[in-house]
Amino acid sequence: MERIIGDCVLKIANDLQNPPKHLYCDRRVTLLGASFLNTHIIAIVGGSGSGKTTVAQALLDECKAQGYSATLISQDNFYNPVGHPLSNYDQPQALELALLHNKLVELKSGQTVDIPTYDFVTHRRLNTTISIKPTEVGIDEEIFLLSYPKLTTVFDTSIYLEVDPAECFKRRLLRDQIKRGREPKDIERQYLSQVKPGFEKYIHPFADQATHTIEQLPDNLAAFLKNILSSTTN
Repeated sequence: MERIIGDCVLKIANDLQNPPKHLYCDRRVTLLGASFLNTHIIAIVGGSGSGKTTVAQALLDECKAQGYSATLISQDNFYNPVGHPLSNYDQPQALELALLHNKLVELKSGQTVDIPTYDFVTHRRLNTTISIKPTEVGIDEEIFLLSYPKLTTVFDTSIYLEVDPAECFKRRLLRDQIKRGREPKDIERQYLSQVKPGFEKYIHPFADQATHTIEQLPDNLAAFLKNILSSTTN
């Protein structure tokens, strides 16, 4: 048994130094007969209205088009269940980021994770959870991912969306009127008092920690994804 374990350790060390060409054709690791997926976590970060959801969904679709199993994790599931509307949704304290970190670590280790569901009407968590099985790629879309140090150690790739704040505000103004039925003056008030200060304090100062910075979806998304998955930082 000791010899078998020793041989496995040597093989893993050799693979890390000389990864096989098919590494991302199947990110499945086998150790002593046990097989699990080594999930590549991609973080999508940017200010409100920068296009995080659009980029995340496009990458998810491209992953599946290229034959990778992939899943999407949203920040909306990790708001703190306080039982009343939060006074400020644009600061890290609004989210249970430690729980998100733990779930991503479990996912990377090959475990199926149960993600909480948040009710924006009661501002509490529902009794039901979302079960997510390990996949080759996990895409996490959230505004504060780079400002929480523990989370950055989990990401294999982090993409920061560098979009003109004026454009972000225009998108948010339109979105909140159409999807949330809010008045323009109320949207502007919240943007100036909470969204903009939160961006300047918790999001933009950490942009240089991202492994990639883009302004919009790359024209050649297929090549962009292949480049991301050609190496891993963790």
